[in-house]
Amino acid sequence: MKEFGISVLGLLAVVALIFVLNGVGFLNFAFFAPKVTAVQNKVFQESQQYNEGMVRDLENIQRQYVSATPEQRQALKALALHRFEVYPIDRMPADLQNFYRSLQQ
Repeated sequence: MKEFGISVLGLLAVVALIFVLNGVGFLNFAFFAPKVTAVQNKVFQESQQYNEGMVRDLENIQRQYVSATPEQRQALKALALHRFEVYPIDRMPADLQNFYRSLQQ
């Protein structure tokens, strides 16, 4: 009977240890997850594919704006300003920088 009690206490100790380790793992994840996500986001924004894709997207907006009618330009201006604001101006080619500045006026 004594061995049965010891084995039950041992089993309860193992279950308690699992819960404690699970809680520590959750706290570890809660502390490090934002930092890992921030690093992943920075690496993504520094990637060549992201930069080339954003420049291509902004050039397409510029092309659409130039070929649009005056009514369409009003709608495209809001879209263009929104898209340009999420990308650093120092990474844009000179023609896109000039286009962005002309939209801001």
